Amino acid sequence: MAIGDAVAARIGTAAANRQPSSGVEEIIRSVSCQASTTDALGQYDGTTVINIYSGATTTSSPGGAANAVQHLKMSIMITNSVYLRKVGSTDNWDVTGVQTNV
Repeated sequence: MAIGDAVAARIGTAAANRQPSSGVEEIIRSVSCQASTTDALGQYDGTTVINIYSGATTTSSPGGAANAVQHLKMSIMITNSVYLRKVGSTDNWDVTGVQTNV
């Protein structure tokens, strides 16, 4: 990938991370998940998780989609040392953004 490339990833139902390669930075602009969320999503440095969205996150459904929740207009910078972590084993989280450095 190169600077300016789109980033799109699904963090599946297992506990998992979105961790760029060493030296790569990404800015996450959109996060979406199913409406009845139980798994939290946060920033992780290998030791501590700071939740961005708790397992109880709910908002109105965009575009009439009954089982979709979207959180937009954010800027979450992730690197190889501070990255996204989804805990739990129930929900899928989808993230999109842009690679900003290599």
